[in-house]
Amino acid sequence: MILKQSSIVFLAIVSLFLQAFLLISLISFFIGIYNAYAAFAGGDPKLIAGHISSGIVISLIQIAPAIVGYFINYMLLKNKRVNDFALLKPALKFYAYLWLLFIPIGTILGAKLLTQLKKG
Repeated sequence: MILKQSSIVFLAIVSLFLQAFLLISLISFFIGIYNAYAAFAGGDPKLIAGHISSGIVISLIQIAPAIVGYFINYMLLKNKRVNDFALLKPALKFYAYLWLLFIPIGTILGAKLLTQLKKG
């Protein structure tokens, strides 16, 4: 698929914005873990499990836009003209390392994005 330069820029910005949900998702997950740790002193296992599960569910909901942004990025990296943008590659590398933290699916996606960045 051949894209115009203006549409490549637009898709790159949209994909970077959508992948920012990955960072928000990881922060939400760690906030849920922290809330469970804070509730640990109460001794109620249901409350602790509730905080952990709410952190997981919220992070999974927030990861959906990031996955869409990932696949837009993957399509853009196959286009060779995407290398013209100076900030795109470092931002994609940052997001690839963030994907590695999202175990287990994100680890595979992050490794795939890193290998795609290394090729291009």
